[in-house]
Amino acid sequence: MLVNGERLNACLSLAVMHDGDEVTTIEGLGTPDDLHPMQAAFVECDGFQCGYCTPGQIMSAVAVLDEIERGEPSHVTADLNKVEFSDDEVRERLSGNICRCAAYPNIVAAVRSVHEHEGAGE
Repeated sequence: MLVNGERLNACLSLAVMHDGDEVTTIEGLGTPDDLHPMQAAFVECDGFQCGYCTPGQIMSAVAVLDEIERGEPSHVTADLNKVEFSDDEVRERLSGNICRCAAYPNIVAAVRSVHEHEGAGE
């Protein structure tokens, strides 16, 4: 989920802790008739597999692109003054989201697809 625009693991947070905060869950991203670009990319790239982890993966992926756009470095950022999109950045930033179905290559492809389509990071 996103809390005030930042990603947070819903399973580690009580709702009462976010009274007054802006909370966005997968249900708030898009609708079946009007998917968010990341939801559509996960479908197009087959990044959802069994679906158990999909909501968290999608929410985290949306935040990952925002973090890169804001220039927030990760552990794999080579130049801390110039954060750029790369598959390694995506893998590192999503490393806390576990998928037992091993959909990782497809998830990275979905994030890359949204980045390329929306021109993020330019």
